[in-house]
Amino acid sequence: MPDTGLASSQFSSLDAARSAKQRLVSGGFARNSIDIERQGDGFEVLIHVHDEHRERAEGLLARSPGTHALYETGGQTVSAFRDNRWLALGLAGLAGFAMFGLLRRR
Repeated sequence: MPDTGLASSQFSSLDAARSAKQRLVSGGFARNSIDIERQGDGFEVLIHVHDEHRERAEGLLARSPGTHALYETGGQTVSAFRDNRWLALGLAGLAGFAMFGLLRRR
């Protein structure tokens, strides 16, 4: 059985802690394995993880909400291109024609 442990991070507000919890949930971690505890003036997010998933959990905890949103949008875009290869081929062709037109003006 794999070893388990805790990954944690401190946040200055409850909203920031809840945002971190949501990043973990959207990253595939179980909601019931994540706790938010008050620590002095801030909040600590704790997650029980297997050792092989600790690095991914710590990365999601450290990621800012803006960076996470960009990462998720990029992942959705890549998925859309994988699911629709003809669209990807058409956009690549259009980009090629645009580059050809810009380079030919010189």
